Amino acid sequence: MCDSLSGQAPDSDVRTRRRSRWVSRSERSRASDEGGRDAMDLALQLLEQLCLDLRQLRLQAGGPSLRDLSDLVGISKSQLGSILSGQVRRLPDWDVVKGLVEAVRRYGADRGRLGQLSLTTGVEEFWRPRYAAVEHAFSYRQIQRSETLRIPEPDPPEPHPPVVPHQLPPAASHISGRSSELTALDAVLAQDLPAGCAVIAVLGGMAGVGKTALAVHWAHRVAGRFPDGQLYVNLRGCDPDGPPMSPDAVVREFLTALGVRAGQLPSTAAARVALYRSLLYERRMLLVLDNANAVEQVRPLLPASPGCLVLVTSRSRMAGLIAADGARPVMLDVLADDAAGDLLARRLGAHRVAAEPRAVRNVVERCGGLPLALVLVAARALTHPGVALDTLAFRLFDGGREPNALASDPATELWAAFSWSYRTLSPPAARLFRLLSLHQGRDVSAAAAASLAALPLAEATLRLSELGEVALVTERRPGWYALHGLVGAYAGDLAAHTDPEDARRAAAVRLLDHYVHSARAAASLLDAGDDPNPVPLAPPAAGVTPEPRYTDRSPATAWFDERRPVLQTMLHHAIGAGFAAHAWHLAWSLDAYLVRGGHRSDRVDIWQVALRAAERLGDPDARTMARRRLAAASVRLDRPVEVLAHSERALVPHQRRGGTRHSGLDGEVSSPASPGRDRAQPTG
Repeated sequence: MCDSLSGQAPDSDVRTRRRSRWVSRSERSRASDEGGRDAMDLALQLLEQLCLDLRQLRLQAGGPSLRDLSDLVGISKSQLGSILSGQVRRLPDWDVVKGLVEAVRRYGADRGRLGQLSLTTGVEEFWRPRYAAVEHAFSYRQIQRSETLRIPEPDPPEPHPPVVPHQLPPAASHISGRSSELTALDAVLAQDLPAGCAVIAVLGGMAGVGKTALAVHWAHRVAGRFPDGQLYVNLRGCDPDGPPMSPDAVVREFLTALGVRAGQLPSTAAARVALYRSLLYERRMLLVLDNANAVEQVRPLLPASPGCLVLVTSRSRMAGLIAADGARPVMLDVLADDAAGDLLARRLGAHRVAAEPRAVRNVVERCGGLPLALVLVAARALTHPGVALDTLAFRLFDGGREPNALASDPATELWAAFSWSYRTLSPPAARLFRLLSLHQGRDVSAAAAASLAALPLAEATLRLSELGEVALVTERRPGWYALHGLVGAYAGDLAAHTDPEDARRAAAVRLLDHYVHSARAAASLLDAGDDPNPVPLAPPAAGVTPEPRYTDRSPATAWFDERRPVLQTMLHHAIGAGFAAHAWHLAWSLDAYLVRGGHRSDRVDIWQVALRAAERLGDPDARTMARRRLAAASVRLDRPVEVLAHSERALVPHQRRGGTRHSGLDGEVSSPASPGRDRAQPTG
């Protein structure tokens, strides 16, 4: 964060009150008849206030370096640092105070910052009375005086060297699958920044992805480059142990870690922040701000020294920190399969993992590469060595459990991790999150999400952005969002225990209507043959937002290319959930695309489902058409028995009725090159 302090010079009343406060304290010192510890404490308080004012003046003037000021004033850099940090128990010479004020004034004047000072640089009218008040306070204790006043007993020690804190928690012995992220963090550390700016990195990602583990691991790796120490704090942005920490509470903890005693803490939050930044100035320190929930929680903790590095971890994107403060984001995704297997091997031992290769694959798949889930399975496996790994994973993550299940259930630890992101959501975003569990398939478009929740597209996009801000969804590309499988299971549990069944069913109908009508619009641009659809298409339910309509074949085909897996999954879901008409229409719309693409085995699959749908609908024409299409698809797969069976069963009711509605049946089944059918080479 770049130093940009600003303010207005106080008016005469403010200065008068400040002068009166100092004189009042001095008079209290002289009036004390005890001549003891109370007077000593008051003298030290006045000295600390003088040091605080000098420090504030320096910061507001633009922060001249200790080296430059010490040369101008004629004292050592360490002596000057002790004065400005308030770690002195004797009053400096008046010439030192006067020289420091004048040097700071010249520095601020050269940079046009005098108008931003809230303290005047007038030596005689402002600073001399304050110095005199401290002199009086010390003289009451009959402190030996000369050019420099001293505390008589005991003799004050020389200023202590700066405290070097080492607060990093223990690091994991190994981090699996994070080499690219470690390289990105190294690159952040290597960047050049202008004076007055600290290096800031933000580690982002969903709950359980390993942000803290990676941050601590990397911090230990580079700690040697920060000889003045490392500060660490859990900001509890998403933490069951308590509410988020306020910036002032963190500053107090950091000041204590830097050697400031409780009695030396300034009385206001702003003054404490100023002292904190002064102590970090020109020091090389590493700060790890773990588990932040908002930019406002982090920004007051940022130092103004280019020698410092700040590493923030958060589920939030911290967009404001990136835009305004120059933070560099490093986003964590789930582990690749090989890295997930490596994590299990390091936790369980290579021998057990090698003995259960299929189980390891099942665990990795069920956990979706989420490090926290893998660690929980490994922990349970270590305490249950006789139970197969895939059995453990199934027991832990098969869904259907209460979000508030027993704390001993490891899956509940995952649910708890997710819950702290969920609790930050607005009610509309929370509802959308729960309903997203009804979506079948990895990615969901903004329009599909809008249909699920019956929201306008613009509002749905806004709510998806809110979910992305706390890493409950990931925007993999503009307008397309993904839920991790375990996050989806958590959302499903929430929906089952929060949303009434009729509300969930209505959302499922809207989602199916979304895909049915979107697919029908895209299929209308492809060569769908001459046969009419025997099942009437009902209008979409209220609140459905279909995908944008296309005007030619190329974008329509591209849409099917992208959505085919989801459409086929929704097709099977529809028939299983009792939505036979939706299943039929999805198969009908997919058929033209599958024929053009040569996806022959997929074509057999969809028409088998469509046949079940036709039977449930009790529609003989739909049943006949499904068998015709199954027979035609089986021809290309060289399945003569199936061709014959479907052809005969399709012809019998057709011939009995003597109708002409499906008169093209014989040609479609017998001719491999029927118009509009099966022209492409097989691809699946």
